[in-house]
Amino acid sequence: MSSLWLVKVPRHLAESWQQQPSGHSLGVVEPGVKDAMGRDTYTLRTSAAPGGAGPSSGEAGGDVEYKLTLGAPTGGMYSFAPGGPDAPAGEMALEGRVTAKGDVSAAGLSAGYKQLVRSRQEAASVRAEVEAVDVDHLNQPLKKASEIHRQKQGIRDGKRERAEQKQKAAKAQKKLSREELRDLVFEKFELQPHWHKADLASETGQRPTDLAPVLDELCEREKFGPHKMEYKLKPQYGGGAR
Repeated sequence: MSSLWLVKVPRHLAESWQQQPSGHSLGVVEPGVKDAMGRDTYTLRTSAAPGGAGPSSGEAGGDVEYKLTLGAPTGGMYSFAPGGPDAPAGEMALEGRVTAKGDVSAAGLSAGYKQLVRSRQEAASVRAEVEAVDVDHLNQPLKKASEIHRQKQGIRDGKRERAEQKQKAAKAQKKLSREELRDLVFEKFELQPHWHKADLASETGQRPTDLAPVLDELCEREKFGPHKMEYKLKPQYGGGAR
């Protein structure tokens, strides 16, 4: 009676083996050491695995390594198969007794594959000595900062220029006499009944300090209402009529 091994094989490997022609060698089993449970371990090398190469293969296109573990069956086990072509229909023939039972699993990474991974990591870790830098991108913030600085400087220059022009205009302004200022104030109050001192100074072209004595003489300030703190003519000068 033949001694047989009952081995559980991964589906992808079993399907690949089933596609091999009859009589074709599926691989080579090499003995190993016992595992922690006292079972025998083997290395299965097969070129009939899908792809013919993988993490456990020695070289691309070479044999693929799997781990084969075998132990004694829990009880008496036998294998039967359909009888030969001359056997009656439904008759089964005894193939042999199962003397070992185990499974096939993926082996660890082979030395060749580990070396391949190391070489790829080393190649990826090499840094170029010179790297291209986008100079325009780096200069862009500096350009913006310089433009902002020029704009601020332009604003400051404009303010200073306007202040100088105002000072020159004030110096060139003709200083009116008290009577001329009185006539000018009456003239402006003929146009509208209420004035702010600053608006009146701008309208007449006179300095507020020169207008102040005349306004105190001819006008009084509103204390309430929409024209609060604005000047109006005193009643004796026609302010009451407005």
